[in-house]
Amino acid sequence: MEDCRATCPIWSVTDLPNKDHSSAYSGYDLGPIIRINPYELHINDPEYYDELYVGPSTRRTLKYEWAVRGFGPTNYAFATISHELHRTRRGAIAPFFSKTLVQQLEPSVVTMIQKLVNRLEKLKGTGTVVNLIEMYPCLTSDIICQYAFASPYGYLDMPEFAPLWHNALMDASEGFLFFSQFPWLETLMRKLPQPLVRELVPNLSSLFLMTGEMLRVFQMVREKVDQVQADLANDKKPDGQRTIFHDLFTNDSLSPEEKTPERLAAEGFSVVGAGSAFVVSLWPCHRLIFSSSQTVAHTLAVISYHLIANPDILKKLQDELAGVMPTDDSTPKWSRLEQLPYMGAIIQEGLRVSCGVSHRLQRISPDIDLTFKASPQTHGNSKQQAQEWIIPKGTPVGMTSVLLHFNPSLFPDPHTFSPDRWLGSDAGYLRRFIVPFSKGSRQCLGMNLAYCELYLTLATLFAPGRFHFELFETGIEDVEVKHDFFNASQSLSSKGIRVKVF
Repeated sequence: MEDCRATCPIWSVTDLPNKDHSSAYSGYDLGPIIRINPYELHINDPEYYDELYVGPSTRRTLKYEWAVRGFGPTNYAFATISHELHRTRRGAIAPFFSKTLVQQLEPSVVTMIQKLVNRLEKLKGTGTVVNLIEMYPCLTSDIICQYAFASPYGYLDMPEFAPLWHNALMDASEGFLFFSQFPWLETLMRKLPQPLVRELVPNLSSLFLMTGEMLRVFQMVREKVDQVQADLANDKKPDGQRTIFHDLFTNDSLSPEEKTPERLAAEGFSVVGAGSAFVVSLWPCHRLIFSSSQTVAHTLAVISYHLIANPDILKKLQDELAGVMPTDDSTPKWSRLEQLPYMGAIIQEGLRVSCGVSHRLQRISPDIDLTFKASPQTHGNSKQQAQEWIIPKGTPVGMTSVLLHFNPSLFPDPHTFSPDRWLGSDAGYLRRFIVPFSKGSRQCLGMNLAYCELYLTLATLFAPGRFHFELFETGIEDVEVKHDFFNASQSLSSKGIRVKVF
């Protein structure tokens, strides 16, 4: 048994197989555990995922301060480093994203999807090219705003599905990496005129062009907080749908310091992040970037591509949907769609190839050392199997969804979109290794809402007889994961996943 303080090799970036994910599995000579910088370890062994990402009853888990500083302030649950404070903050908002409440608020999701359908109906047969990587973020951002704040922002109403919004989301993803490395630049950039910052950091240009929109979203959220606070002070019941702020203000587990309007506004942003956001403080107010809505939107775009590009798969899906959607305007419940095996297989496969968050998610065990031993089914080298590593407490350790999802030992021919792999007898075992929402005490809060969006959106848009989509100058190279910007990204040379509607 060896101690990682002394024995883990230091690898240079050029040693790592990061240009073609498939090459990672021809390079096991690197070992299943490597030190990727002087402070941090990375593990590539699917069986260890459940050992690293554990629930609060197993052990205390911290986030890595270096990793969260790319998101700016840490006064909301997603970016909270402390185990105890995270449990308090998460516990206050988790009920709002329970499956039961998502089902109760399902009509708000359906309303937004129907709004998208109405826009697509107007584009039928016009020859207009629709970019799905721009269209779906508008949908998912409006859904989470409607769900959490009882008011959509209106991205679905914007011309051409607000292409600058998607560009800003991707610029923000790159910005996370940038500010993680150089957090001091955030303070400097906050003091400089925005036109000058656009010249100095052109990769964030779309982000700055969307500044006005983001400030308006910030204002909308803050107004909701103030309105709820005033209503509760006057003992006034909410008109219509309750917002997440009603639950936070009335939660007895939160201290008065945790209920300040400023902190609850930040938590509101992160909720638009549990379905959609990460926050970076780049201006006097928070800079809001809807990146988890981007994660759901990315998954929808990837699945849509594979359905359009594979008519046999689409036909099987539509044959199955015909049993619960007798007319093209039928609206089956999410609970009914979940029972459709082939649709479930398509969504599982879509989550696998789209990956969700592609970045390594570092975790720290502050109290006890961790033990790692390579699993024999994924690492055939007998020397590696026999070796154990002691990971000292306090060491940041990360794993990456892309390496799990494209592991050929688990998923033969991993770059092929094959829903049938989820219909076999080993499907239950394989689901252990699909981790777009991560696992453990820091698992994505918006998972239930994300599944609701995926089922309802795909069933509605691909219902038999409703729409016929044709790809426009789009190939598999526009879909495959090529970059890790915290969120998975296609090639930067891609023009998107473009379709025409008939």
